[in-house]
Amino acid sequence: MKKEIPSWDLSDLYKNINDPKISSALKQNLTKAEQFEKTYRGKIKDKNLTSQGLLNAIKEYEAILQENIKPEVYANLMFAADVKNPRHGAFMQQMKAGCLDVFQKMLFFELELLQQEEKKLELFEKDPVLKNYRHYLEKQRIIKPHRLSEAEEKILNDKSLTSSAAFYRLYQEELSVKKFKVKTKTLSETEVLDLLHHPKQETRKAAAEGLTKGLQEEARRLTFIANIMLQDKSIEDKYRKFPNPEYSRHLANEIDQATVDTMTSVVTSNYKLVQEFYELKKKIMKMPKLYDYDRYAPIQEPKEKIPFEKAKEIILTSFSSFSPEYAKIARQFFDNKWIDAATREGKRGGAFCMYVTPDLHPYVLVNYTDKIREVETLAHELGHGVNACLMRKQTGLNFDNPLTLAETSSIFGEMLVFDDLKEKVSKEEKLSLYIQMIESVFASVFRQTAMYKFEQDVHAARKKWELSTEEMNTFWRKRQKEMFGNAVELTADYDWWWSYIPHFWESPFYVYAYSFGELLTLALYAKYKKEGKRFVPKYLRLLELGSTVSPKEALAPLGIDLQKKEFWESGIKVIQELIEEAEKLYQEK
Repeated sequence: MKKEIPSWDLSDLYKNINDPKISSALKQNLTKAEQFEKTYRGKIKDKNLTSQGLLNAIKEYEAILQENIKPEVYANLMFAADVKNPRHGAFMQQMKAGCLDVFQKMLFFELELLQQEEKKLELFEKDPVLKNYRHYLEKQRIIKPHRLSEAEEKILNDKSLTSSAAFYRLYQEELSVKKFKVKTKTLSETEVLDLLHHPKQETRKAAAEGLTKGLQEEARRLTFIANIMLQDKSIEDKYRKFPNPEYSRHLANEIDQATVDTMTSVVTSNYKLVQEFYELKKKIMKMPKLYDYDRYAPIQEPKEKIPFEKAKEIILTSFSSFSPEYAKIARQFFDNKWIDAATREGKRGGAFCMYVTPDLHPYVLVNYTDKIREVETLAHELGHGVNACLMRKQTGLNFDNPLTLAETSSIFGEMLVFDDLKEKVSKEEKLSLYIQMIESVFASVFRQTAMYKFEQDVHAARKKWELSTEEMNTFWRKRQKEMFGNAVELTADYDWWWSYIPHFWESPFYVYAYSFGELLTLALYAKYKKEGKRFVPKYLRLLELGSTVSPKEALAPLGIDLQKKEFWESGIKVIQELIEEAEKLYQEK
């Protein structure tokens, strides 16, 4: 009997949105925050504050924050599982407001801390008493020039509920309920995007046309949302004195502009690899021309569907070959219903792994459709999940990692699955597997870099005027054309496809973290292949660190220097080798 694709069990958080524990938690958190304010307001900025006194305050602050995040995380998970349900949207807004009320009571803490003299802050960072919070304190000092007064910070926080967060919610709701007509069928966004991988070109073309028509129908609203969110970010950047639109992302990622520029330069200077690959794909598929809707065409008909239980077996086997501990952690997600994999009406598209708190496990959402690429997506999100579980030994303020490192664990999970599968398939299937893997790497490295350049374009242009849909389309086409060259024919329909990508509005400039993470992981994976089992404990230690140290410190034991152009080129070299291996497999057919 075929097993049902699982949906998650969120009862480790709350039973349902009416669970009385939710309102009780909000009240308790608010009471604790008010008491925290009474106890510490005025004392954190006192020049006589001791390291032990600061430690006591940090631990209380951390404990309240940890409990405060749970209702909002639960609301976000419920909303993602059924965006169409208006009660979920209202509940999410209510939880955001309730949790923000608690945070606002404690906002003074970090602001008062930054009123200490620079020398005193440096002494706190070096004091063994505060060892666990050294990097947290270091980050506070770095962002000090961009913090505002308490009153201004509170206004921006309150307004966020009705500005960027509200418009992003509208964006999600619009696309989650949107239906696209493909020939005689009416499909969701996830279903339409899935058809772009169909073996028949006429089906892929119809899907592309249906997607474009649907996006055109929503263009006025989506363009308006984009303009508002671009302007909203520009306003906050102005008051926080960020020198450019991506600067806040670099601060959050704990990386400097020069390093990102170096990586981006290396990637864009190797766009020729994208063009060489698609020229190869033309030969393999015996097609004189590849259109944008042909990019993900399979080179052969899939021989079999991969049911969810088989995907589970593939992933756990490959993870186990790397590390039994790694696989044991991943197995918990299947055994304990920490995964929502079923596709259904109203569920948001895409995939994610939601971290919660150190005392609770993470949750994974995917839309599983029995395809090999969905196995890779599931492995990707489980890589995040393993990372989060290994980090649970950290305290709340350290239970996170910057996006520059966050994608490392997920992409590593994909690589493990690919490496295991390629040894178990026929030569014909192996070529197909390589093609899919290269396309996945391209989507992370080259496509995301092109999208980063697109974001730079639209943020710069929005400072001058409100952008029309046609202008957004032009910026999108320009950056995509730079990448594809003449190897892929971009149709006029393709110009509209910027409008369904959520990262631009949910997390501005998030996208370069994919390029960063992919190239970093390819370099790390090459080290693993060279060092074998000696590499495993070093890698697991990297995943355990959370945000106790900077990315530079975290990667130093692995011999990685992010500032060197040669490092990024070493990741590009791995991509080139994958293409060469695919070419060789094609020649041997």
